[in-house]
Amino acid sequence: MKKLLLSIFSITAAISASAQCSEVFMSEIVEGWSNNKAVEIYNPTANTVSLDGYGIVRFDNGSTTYGQITPFDGLTIAPYDVLVVVLDKRDSLGTGLEAPVWDELEDAGDVFVSPTYDNGVWAMYFNGNDAVAIVKNGGQTLVDLFGRIGEGTGFGGWSPLGTLDSQGNPRYASKDHTMIRKADVTSGVSTNPSSFDVFAQYDTLSANTFDNLGAHDCNCGTVGLDNAMNNDGFSVYPNPVKDGNLSVIAHQGINQLSIYSLNGQLITRKMEINDIMLNVDVQFLNAGMYWVEVVFQNGSVERKKLIK
Repeated sequence: MKKLLLSIFSITAAISASAQCSEVFMSEIVEGWSNNKAVEIYNPTANTVSLDGYGIVRFDNGSTTYGQITPFDGLTIAPYDVLVVVLDKRDSLGTGLEAPVWDELEDAGDVFVSPTYDNGVWAMYFNGNDAVAIVKNGGQTLVDLFGRIGEGTGFGGWSPLGTLDSQGNPRYASKDHTMIRKADVTSGVSTNPSSFDVFAQYDTLSANTFDNLGAHDCNCGTVGLDNAMNNDGFSVYPNPVKDGNLSVIAHQGINQLSIYSLNGQLITRKMEINDIMLNVDVQFLNAGMYWVEVVFQNGSVERKKLIK
C-alpha cells in the first residue's frame, strides 16, 4: 500500500475535514505495559458504519510516513457503538516481544491485529511517542489522529507530567496511560496539528486500565441518548451498563454520588468518597434510565443520565 506523506494529509484534510458526529473517531487509546495496546473506535452516527477502506497506521518516532495500512475491511460498527482493536499477542507462553496481552484486555477486544513486524504491518506496536492515525481511501484521507506527525527524533512523548519514572526518565501523559476521549469531542482530528496536548481532548487513567473499553460516553449520543448534562465534570462508563459495574471518573474530587429514578426517587447513595474515581455496583438496578448525581468537594453538583 502507499505510504502517506505529510503533505498529502494537509491537502486532503483541508477539503474533507470531519463534521461533528458524522465520522468515526478514536474514543480510547490504551498505551499499557509491554504489549498491552488497544485502540477503541467510536461510531457517533445513528447508522451502522462499514469500515471497508478504513485502516490504522503508525508514525514511528517522529516519522512523516508510515509502513503499511492495517486494514479494517469487513468490519462494521453499530450506531453509537465501538470497536475495540487490540494488538494480537495472545500466546500465553510468549515472552519478551511476544509477551501476551493481559487477560482483561484480551476479553475486551473485538478484533486483534498486527501479529508480527513483517512488511511494515505494525500499527499496533505504538509507544507513547508515536503518532497513531485512522485513515481511509487508500490512505489519502486522514480520519483521526492521536499525536503529532513528525514531532522529531529522540522525542519522549506528549504532555510531560513533570515527574520521573524508576529509570529517571521523564513521564508523559501519552505513555503508560489509558486515554479516554472527552465526551465533548464529537469528531476526529483531520489535519496534523501544530502542537498536541493530550489533556485537551483526553482524560488519562493509569497504565493497564481496561474497564472502560466497550462503550463510550459522547455528546453525539449513546444509543440515541445524549449523556452529557451541564458540563463534563464527570463521566460514567460503560453507558449503557453491560455487566452491572459502573465506573465514574471526575476532573475533581467527588464527595457524594447518588442514583435517582427519572421521577426523582433516591435509589442509592455513596457518601464521603473523597476521590476522583470509583466503581459502583449497579447490578440491582432494573432495566431503564436513571440519573447519576455527583456532588463535588467544592459543593457543585452535576447529573448525567444512565441506561441500564
